[in-house]
Amino acid sequence: MRWIDILAGDGGLSIVDLWELRDGDSVTITNRLEDLPTWFELHPTETQGTFAYKMLRKLQEGHQPGDVMDGPNLWRLRAGDRVVWMGESRPGQHAVDHILAILDLRECALTIGEAPRGTLSEAIAFGALKADPGPADAVLGRAAVAAVRQLGVPRALATQWALG
Repeated sequence: MRWIDILAGDGGLSIVDLWELRDGDSVTITNRLEDLPTWFELHPTETQGTFAYKMLRKLQEGHQPGDVMDGPNLWRLRAGDRVVWMGESRPGQHAVDHILAILDLRECALTIGEAPRGTLSEAIAFGALKADPGPADAVLGRAAVAAVRQLGVPRALATQWALG
């Protein structure tokens, strides 16, 4: 979730993306270059700070960047975003109203989803919601929104995404 307008109070909160993971799916949330998958290329416009200096060296060595990478399994989280991890309690992780954890981002990060399924159509459908969500799903969604609202406005805020 993201605060689109922090001056609008609760009305400024928006659900930016929603992933429903299947058994075997994994998610990495990182702001470290070392953690990015080998197939992911950070674009020069997506860097700041020390990463911008590293990118400048690559460009001076002749690197020709492609387009900004995007896909259904990539999510660019901004400072100020809140990620709500929902599910059933499990060993070592107790859920309250089906909320296992809330990640409060203080820096921008990249979320990379990976699935063990190999066909192109399955890759494109990564994180897609089930076709017929029911009333129980709406209750879960309301619990997530209420929990994020209870945290209040974020202490960090980014208007555009960049790592570094």
